[in-house]
Amino acid sequence: MRAWLLVLLSFSGCNLVRGPRRDHECRSTLRQIMALEFAFHSEQLRYTTHPHELGFAPGPGNRYLYLFDRQGDVTRRDDQPSPSPQDSVGYGPDTKKRDVTVEDLLPKLPAEVRAMLGVVGDCPNCQLTVACVGNLDEDADVDVWTISSQDRPGANRGTPLRFVSDL
Repeated sequence: MRAWLLVLLSFSGCNLVRGPRRDHECRSTLRQIMALEFAFHSEQLRYTTHPHELGFAPGPGNRYLYLFDRQGDVTRRDDQPSPSPQDSVGYGPDTKKRDVTVEDLLPKLPAEVRAMLGVVGDCPNCQLTVACVGNLDEDADVDVWTISSQDRPGANRGTPLRFVSDL
């Protein structure tokens, strides 16, 4: 009887374990970006919208577009031309490993999210918001998260906040 109960519980529990969420890359990378930004701000008394200045680059196989500012070009992860690292305001997805491009994601970033990106205010009392955009399941919808150096409704400073869910 105990063996059958154990087997039954094991099979029923399998449906509850779904493995890591596919949006983990975005959330953990946004936290990494904000940690780098906080360290940069403590030394420079400003934030930056240029990932190169932070020493940030996403790892191989990234599925998200990381955008630090509302305007400017991003470093591409494909064979298309990219801006110089000093001028880039983000990184595109790794198109060589993922079947998604900057052009697939950037137009789907909601205008209200794009408007809040970048540095706002006069530094050292300025604030920064960064976003990530990804397509997790190859449909028309995207996943959009932001992180900010200030408290916001729904998220404390340095905590990712989801705006659009693709799952």
